[in-house]
Amino acid sequence: MFSKLGTKIALQRAGLGDVKLPSFPKSESKNADGSPSEGFANPFANVQWGMPKAFSSWQAPPTPATTVREPPKIGDRAQSNVKLKFPAIDGRPCVVVFLRYCGCPFTEKLFLAMRALSNRHPSIHFIAISHCTPAATNEWVKKLGGAWNVDVVVDQTRELYALWGLGVSNWGHLLHPRNGYNQIMLGKTQGVWGQQVGEGGSRWQVGGAFAVDERGIMKWGKPMDSVDEEIRLDEAVRALGFGDSRTGVF
Repeated sequence: MFSKLGTKIALQRAGLGDVKLPSFPKSESKNADGSPSEGFANPFANVQWGMPKAFSSWQAPPTPATTVREPPKIGDRAQSNVKLKFPAIDGRPCVVVFLRYCGCPFTEKLFLAMRALSNRHPSIHFIAISHCTPAATNEWVKKLGGAWNVDVVVDQTRELYALWGLGVSNWGHLLHPRNGYNQIMLGKTQGVWGQQVGEGGSRWQVGGAFAVDERGIMKWGKPMDSVDEEIRLDEAVRALGFGDSRTGVF
């Protein structure tokens, strides 16, 4: 009894309170003489696992529809797609941020910085890419107070991520002890604790930030090296020739 209670408490603290522990039914098979067998059937047969978003986000995401390419380098022509065309149709230079997942506190801080810069620099087109479902993405943006002047593009198949060289991270990228410490400090010092994990989101997805000029040429940016990496979007603004800004530091 006590072990089951302890397990339930541990699951709740990990954000997996909805997971149902499997029971192991006895086998209904019979011995050669016709008597009931005392063995066990497949222990996971007929077991239904609850799959809360916090748990499913730890699973490796499915293979994207497009092969993950090499990340673009400064001076390269930006990868263009029907969802994300370069040069931009409105003729503006762009700052493009590929979000890790909706709910991540580091992603939230980065999006808020991006949103503030979008108000300060209307001559730049700010675009955020999400791989969560449209409903989850919209809900997350709404919780943060709206997108303001940031265009939010949903790339649930992660085709755009793959085109820009953003694949699945490794253990060191995601689970470095420093990430957990910095996450706590982010909450304590800046009040950013993150939100519920958005449906379809994967913690293993690599994020990234890039700046593309009006001709469609890469001027700044790269994939994130770690979950807690400081992304200075003010540098992206300067790389596009729009001067300095104190806002947009993460």
